[in-house]
Amino acid sequence: MQLVSDVLKKQKNTIFVMYNKEGSDKYFQKFISSNLDTASYAFISQSNIYVLVHELDKENIIFDNNNIVYKIYKNDEELDKLIEDIIADLKFPSKILLSYSTINDKSTDILSHGEYVYVTKLLKKAYDKYAKKIKFGSSEKIIYEIGSKKDESTLNRLKKLAQVTVNILEETMKNISNGMTEFQIQKLTQNITHGIMKDFMNTNDIVDYKFAWDNCPIVLCGENLAKGGHSLPSDKKIAKGDTLYFDFGIKAMYSDNQILNTDIQRMGYVLRENEVKAPYRVQRVFDTLVNSIEDGMDSMKPNVKGYEVDTIVRKNILKSGYPDYNHATGHPVGEEVHDIGAIISIKTSKRASLELVLNGVYTLEPRINIPNGGSIEEMIQVTKFGGVPLCEPQKELYLLKFVD
Repeated sequence: MQLVSDVLKKQKNTIFVMYNKEGSDKYFQKFISSNLDTASYAFISQSNIYVLVHELDKENIIFDNNNIVYKIYKNDEELDKLIEDIIADLKFPSKILLSYSTINDKSTDILSHGEYVYVTKLLKKAYDKYAKKIKFGSSEKIIYEIGSKKDESTLNRLKKLAQVTVNILEETMKNISNGMTEFQIQKLTQNITHGIMKDFMNTNDIVDYKFAWDNCPIVLCGENLAKGGHSLPSDKKIAKGDTLYFDFGIKAMYSDNQILNTDIQRMGYVLRENEVKAPYRVQRVFDTLVNSIEDGMDSMKPNVKGYEVDTIVRKNILKSGYPDYNHATGHPVGEEVHDIGAIISIKTSKRASLELVLNGVYTLEPRINIPNGGSIEEMIQVTKFGGVPLCEPQKELYLLKFVD
């Protein structure tokens, strides 16, 4: 929890209190302990972490963090006394941050209303006893930061998982035949996934995998590219002269219980008779998408707001004469397909004013919503010098050649 302590250094005389009961707080589970079922409390300051644990759980404490001081309570009276001692030791901080959202975001709105009332009453007892003032606030900024930032091990796993996701799509492109429907291409992708993932699992500590969402992958071709990005595959047959679009992801479960997701889109084109490259109209769609993503990546540095990146990418699409798209330009990805943190979207979106986090992973997925249009989606790591793709980005249009 060093990251939390570092964030708190920016806020004078402030602590962060976490409450967990029966796994109610996933960040407590992740960063403090996943072995505690009874009501537990974590008090995190700039320099100290105290965790209060009921004696029913005392045998479940794992002492693998030297920065945590554990204290055991048997009943409410002992709990009150321990809380008073901790607050006094921390010199009655004037502000306590709790796990609730101010923007109606379920990823940070962890405390139920009843839990919020209970915890605030519990904490106020010591302040009332000694006539001290206390103000409560939201810990969402801290949760966004610790939830978005990926460690080196997670980044390495995501890089390998992202690359195998692309490999599956590339293999699928090679095996599409004339007259296949979007449904059949979807099934082909799924079958190829099972074949490739068998070998990948054996060498990458993965114990199981699934597709990252229901009806994955999304496959659209030709005139259906004018649909929205979440439109389901149909019985439309792919034909020469069609563009082709995949939206695909893998959910991998690792032996240490970590779960990671990918989310990648790729674009192809089916050559007509006597064509050796895509026509100008199709190539221009593809080049516009690639250039928009590259410009967006350059801006993806720590503390840049989500809407600032969206503005750069979206303007590239619009100034090229294409219609606007009605979805976000990107989102956090990793532990979930749509993960916690800043949304790369228009300024009015509730999470678009959040800042990108160093070593956070976000997608960029601009779209050109026209018949025979397209979309590309890359997974990008934020660095202090700008965004870096997690795997080989799409720089050339996949060209499919059907033989009659």
